[in-house]
Amino acid sequence: MSLIARVLSDRTRRTALACVLISAWFPSNVFAQATTQPSATTSPAAFVPARDRNERGEVSGPARLGWWNDAVFYEIFVRSFKDSASGPLAGDGVGDIRGLIDKLDYLNDGDPKTTTDLGINGIWLMPMHPSPTYHGYDITDYRGINPQYGTLDDYRDLLRACHKRDIKVILDLVLNHCSSRHPWFIEAAKDAKSPKRDWFIWSATNPSYRGPWNQQVWHALRERGQGGEASPYYYGLFSRHMPDLNFTNPEVTREMLDVMRFWLAANGDAPATDGFRLDAIRHLIEDGAHQDNTIQTHKWLQEFYRAYKAVNPEAVAVGEVWASTEIASRYVGSKDGERQMDFTFEFDLAGAMMESARTGLAAPVRAAQDKVLKFFPPNQYGRFLTNHDQPRVATQLKNHPGKLRVAAAMLLTGPGVPFLYYGEEVGLPGDKPDEDIRTPMPWTIDAKGFSSGKPWRAMNSAPKGTNVREQNSDPASLLNLYRDLIRLRNTHACLRLGSYTALTADQPSVYAFIRHTPATDGRVDAAIVVINLGDAATDTKLSAAATPLRGSLVGDDMLGKSSWPGMLLPDMKTGAIELSLTKLEPRSTRVYVLRPTR
Repeated sequence: MSLIARVLSDRTRRTALACVLISAWFPSNVFAQATTQPSATTSPAAFVPARDRNERGEVSGPARLGWWNDAVFYEIFVRSFKDSASGPLAGDGVGDIRGLIDKLDYLNDGDPKTTTDLGINGIWLMPMHPSPTYHGYDITDYRGINPQYGTLDDYRDLLRACHKRDIKVILDLVLNHCSSRHPWFIEAAKDAKSPKRDWFIWSATNPSYRGPWNQQVWHALRERGQGGEASPYYYGLFSRHMPDLNFTNPEVTREMLDVMRFWLAANGDAPATDGFRLDAIRHLIEDGAHQDNTIQTHKWLQEFYRAYKAVNPEAVAVGEVWASTEIASRYVGSKDGERQMDFTFEFDLAGAMMESARTGLAAPVRAAQDKVLKFFPPNQYGRFLTNHDQPRVATQLKNHPGKLRVAAAMLLTGPGVPFLYYGEEVGLPGDKPDEDIRTPMPWTIDAKGFSSGKPWRAMNSAPKGTNVREQNSDPASLLNLYRDLIRLRNTHACLRLGSYTALTADQPSVYAFIRHTPATDGRVDAAIVVINLGDAATDTKLSAAATPLRGSLVGDDMLGKSSWPGMLLPDMKTGAIELSLTKLEPRSTRVYVLRPTR
């Protein structure tokens, strides 16, 4: 018997009540979607793995565990990226796989010598499976491709085209729940004696407790007033249209592990997917009214980790654990035996970067980054600004050009694995409802760059110049800043994999730090990043009592081309430094790549 079966088989929820599924059960209204921001009060995680820490109290371990630590990811909502120009899906106003293939050179043209592409080397695709909703987080077929996006052969062609350009592809994998229109649930709801009944979570009466953000989670199978026998209730954390799968049932575990293998295993000449983003994963297994971060969820994920690594040791899984740094880090082990996934997204850090960009104060991001270092293994977390569930960066920062630029700099120069949300690089705005955070990509000044037909959702109103075509030709555009920052990160290992040492600044608007990898053969692989978050020019003094730097050093500003103030002579024992910089421009960034003077 598997570990999951041994740990979880003693917890089941079933009912022998017979019932009839009435056709009116499936309403035509738009379904709710899966991911929701948690409440401010989060229940504590019950599983606390051990942590090996260095002398500074930071979690130890390798800075690079896999290819993802060399990657910059780009999150894509296929429906809104690009409608194909030819073929059976052309011009229908819905983005599709063929349209995405046509735009891959924008992301990475496969030639590291060119400077016209973004330089990203990882793609996260939001749900691609058949679904009754626009967003796709309620799946009706885990082994299929949404016909609005194309076919399985189209997807395999996308993988080939991406891999040819050294772009890895990860899929959104929604394990927590499926659609109420999935054949599994239809069968379970029709027949209480069906084996599929126990694939979901039932109660003869309403347990009444509510969800983590005070939402209704128990749903009557038949609506009140439909008559018949007393209705059983089923559990759906996010919506009545999204019944939770019962992972205490070993059959459910076997099926979803087979789904994982279907996408990760190469089939003949068909390429394999490179990994997954695990949606809402902290809610996988409930323990009564305790509906997130349970011991059962952590134990299940430990076996899931071993299972996907057995298919492909290079496969990656990144978890959406929308929770505090303390809780999110518990899903990422620093030792092989405790690992549950390769890394998780860091929501606290994202919020702090946005707050620092908005207020012009360095304290929020510095405190959040220091905390992350103390809880996560080095670099094993996803850093991002916002995603598909949150108001976009440009909206939160009120389209302020300087604030958008320093937000990009914080994202792409810090430690961890960066993720961009499509359109972020040109300042695409978007606010709730969620459909308006996922509007079509502005390739040109109007919607024609996205589709020759009427887009599925109207383009968001945006300031003049918020499109790829116009920003391409402007060297000072936000798009070209993103290109420069990604190119810097791809070029210098210290910005991808290096340690992080915060520098103390005498100005509250200045955020400064060192990125450093171990030197060999007398070489130095280090950079000093200085970001003036404020709206006024300033001089500043930077210092640190201990750094990894040694020897006589000078620096070249590879981003702003500012002059270096002079020779840097760290203390030979501690690496302590003091550095004075003048005329830091408002909302500006300097990236000094260091080199020895001899």
